[in-house]
Amino acid sequence: MKMKNKKIYYDVRKDLEAYPDAWCIITWSKRGAGKTYSMLRLGIEEEETLLYMKRTNEDIDFLCSGSKIEKITKKDPSPYFPLNRDFGYNIKPVLISKGYAGFFQKNSEGEVIGEPVSFALSLNNIKQFKGFDFSYAPYMVLDEFIPQTGEIVKKKEGEMLLDMYMTVSRDREARGNKCLKLILFANAEQISTPITNTLEIVDDMAELEASGERYKYIEERGILLHHITQEECPQIEEEKQGIYKGMQGTAWFDKVFEGRFSNNDFTNVKKKKNLKGFSCVYALKHQRKWIFFYKNKNNNDWYVCSIPGNASFKYDLSRENEQVRFYEEIRPFLYDACISDLMKFEKYSFYDLLINFKKFYNI
Repeated sequence: MKMKNKKIYYDVRKDLEAYPDAWCIITWSKRGAGKTYSMLRLGIEEEETLLYMKRTNEDIDFLCSGSKIEKITKKDPSPYFPLNRDFGYNIKPVLISKGYAGFFQKNSEGEVIGEPVSFALSLNNIKQFKGFDFSYAPYMVLDEFIPQTGEIVKKKEGEMLLDMYMTVSRDREARGNKCLKLILFANAEQISTPITNTLEIVDDMAELEASGERYKYIEERGILLHHITQEECPQIEEEKQGIYKGMQGTAWFDKVFEGRFSNNDFTNVKKKKNLKGFSCVYALKHQRKWIFFYKNKNNNDWYVCSIPGNASFKYDLSRENEQVRFYEEIRPFLYDACISDLMKFEKYSFYDLLINFKKFYNI
């Protein structure tokens, strides 16, 4: 079917050019915005070998299963399949070992031509790559860094990712190369994940979405956040049918077609101008920062914020016994106040910590 309107896709080059000092670019959107396509195309056209990462060994194995699947479906699950189709490339995967593959240009006889276009690595198998030299790669890309619904992830995968980044980056800089660029792509499933929590960008992402803007550059940290909205990559008229029409007005629609974090509840996040009538009762030290719980003297309302107060009770969550003591002695009472709609939070991460405490600490 001929399209009446030309579809607009994301181009990662624009972000790299507009924010040259960013070492980390984090982009999320609706499905089908062309994030992966754009990054892989850049690697080919700049003749730079990419480190392309997925979460599990099974993900890497699936990307390499084209020879089996094509016999049945005429499709190839390789991320290079659309580029092969559009530009006449013949880039195919070669499984090297468990969770590790290379993508190579091949001739008509199936013989490898030249250097690898990219290497595909499994995040969950990252310890395997500690002794490898990937210093020639200017970009490390993690696709679908936000887990899909129902996907099981490791609590420490944020630290695993940064450990791998440091391994590659140190080798690059020791050889006089530019800083390694970490590129993270995902659809808008969940805002609070092991990776976003390790990077401590959850509140920045929430604030960006609430603002309606597309970009937030955290200059002092060199981190770029980019929410690809409908205005940037709009749905063309031919696509606004079927399930698009049938699911309009639902949270699922907002996630899939608007790229919004509709799976997350932001209604408890409120900015309070002053704390008149409130006194500080509890303080938690989480990720080296203090969070303060204030209670209204005249009613049962609570406010949780970063405004320092003289708390009656303090808990340093970097200590395991303090984690247990807070969880068993105090959290049940505060949790009840929260679900009874008596508690508001300055930042989403404060709410997330109280509601999903076990996601952060092994209790």
